Amino acid sequence: MSIDPISASAPRSVFSGADVSAPKPKPTPAEVAKAAQQFEAIMVRQLLAPSIEPMMSGGLGGDSGSGGGGGVYGYMLTDVLASSITQGGGIGLSDVISRQLSPATPVAKTP
Repeated sequence: MSIDPISASAPRSVFSGADVSAPKPKPTPAEVAKAAQQFEAIMVRQLLAPSIEPMMSGGLGGDSGSGGGGGVYGYMLTDVLASSITQGGGIGLSDVISRQLSPATPVAKTP
């Protein structure tokens, strides 16, 4: 087996074949809205998880060591609830995120 020696030339850039100066295409408003809704679903899921976990692990103040598989069902319930909440209008976070991710429109000067 033969291994080629390392050359003393300058190291190649990761972007050596790509044009790094080319502007990236801007996302469409639909893509921005979809990304904002997905992010809101993640946030709602994070808010719901601590509330649902006690119910799925034996109840409030119940025996949490029952091993009933509440973790899997708890995640599924949290996921479905979060998706339903965000598809039904959400908590308003996706609207704020969409406005922040959308390019600013130029303001017309008043005479």
